[in-house]
Amino acid sequence: MNQIGQTVKKTGFLLGCAAVFVAAMLFFSASAQQDRAQPLSVEDKQVLLQNLHFPSPSKEQQVGVTESILNNDPDNAVSVHYPVLGIQKVDEQIRAQVDSLLQEYQKQLKEEQDRGRATGSLLVDYESYLAGDRTVSVVFHVEIDFSTLAHPDVFVRTMTFDLKDEKELTLHEALKGNYLQALADLTRKHFRENSSYAGLTEDEQFMRGTAPEDENYQSFALTDDALRLYFQKYQLFAGSYGMPYVDIPYAELKAYLNVNTTEKLAAANAAPERELEEPAAPAAIDKSRPVVALSFDDGPNAKVTPRILDILKQNNARATFFVLGNRVDSYASILQREYEEGHEIGNHSYNHPSLTKLSVKDITYQVNETDSRISQLVPVVPTLLRPPYGAVNDAVKTSVQKPLALWSIDTLDWKTRNKDAVVKEVIGKVKDGDIILMHDMYSTTADALEVILPELSRQGYQFVTVSELLAEKEITPVAGKVYRQGKS
Repeated sequence: MNQIGQTVKKTGFLLGCAAVFVAAMLFFSASAQQDRAQPLSVEDKQVLLQNLHFPSPSKEQQVGVTESILNNDPDNAVSVHYPVLGIQKVDEQIRAQVDSLLQEYQKQLKEEQDRGRATGSLLVDYESYLAGDRTVSVVFHVEIDFSTLAHPDVFVRTMTFDLKDEKELTLHEALKGNYLQALADLTRKHFRENSSYAGLTEDEQFMRGTAPEDENYQSFALTDDALRLYFQKYQLFAGSYGMPYVDIPYAELKAYLNVNTTEKLAAANAAPERELEEPAAPAAIDKSRPVVALSFDDGPNAKVTPRILDILKQNNARATFFVLGNRVDSYASILQREYEEGHEIGNHSYNHPSLTKLSVKDITYQVNETDSRISQLVPVVPTLLRPPYGAVNDAVKTSVQKPLALWSIDTLDWKTRNKDAVVKEVIGKVKDGDIILMHDMYSTTADALEVILPELSRQGYQFVTVSELLAEKEITPVAGKVYRQGKS
């Protein structure tokens, strides 16, 4: 056989192998997709339920406990919240997305600062949805703002996971057939039936943004009963319409679904409800001795807050915990312990934005939603608000129906993350009537507290809540007024 014949023979053999390989991949891919559309076995469900974290029931955060990355720097305000599901490979992919958002923001901040002085902020919060018995969607709502911009940059990032296979799903894997055309038709139908968009759904911008093309349908979530499609700002309408989304019921997508959307996993490991114990009455304050109010922001935190509570208990100290509304459902038992052990629970907003950058409507939501979530878990409604970053303006003062509790000593524990530095900010500087700012998010803060409390006790200090401090100094708190220490 000549060289050409040998080459043809080899090529034919290789092409044959390739064809077999491709056919095998298509078979296994189809099998995997078919398996994904079937309900899980009882054993598989039990494995998932043993690992998954469920917060207290929440319509928008159905699975995963909230983890937060926060600072207290008003010039570079970072407030990032994301879910930890309890499945390692999935959690790693979620954290990689969070890290990507942080890197994206820091890169933009540097570029803005290189052009001149600029302040910035990053706010990320999430929704999580459980569809069927093996699919979770996470939706990140992102706002990046700089002092050099006329308006903040807002967008969504979505991730959908097959929990059993521990992998992220594309829309192509979640749906099958000519789904793009179906999505285009159904999306246009649902928007046209919504009177809010009357007169806009025949415009070129809308038609182009809903065309049956992959890039138009990259952001999606599988919710309880519908495929939710998110559209970025300006994709369909003018910027004033924000980021619209549409829910397409699964019933309208039966021919295209490639995932099981029935037999939803039960929240088997959610904390059971229990009757709370009434906190003991506080000991009488000795008026001949100085008082100080310890305060902790940004919690509850799974590891640090219980340790701080232990230290406070060992030193007969009461404190005020200014909690975030989007964290209390995930750490309900810790919040309840704070209440039962006689500590004051304050409002620190829902997800830690700078309130001075919000509308009155959004300020009101931040406060009221936090009050609501707290009061569902403990029998109190916070009387005090600590605005994130200590940011206060006239809009905050007039719209918030609570006294505004700031501080007279900032330990900078969020910045130094150093036990000795935190101790140094308190010991030798503290005086009667001070309100001390700390954060129950860092182990170094707990380390410092183990030094601070015994030393201040030796100096004669009594540890009270912020409200008790104001009452002891005969100050009647007024809504909208700022209080930094126990002085009129």
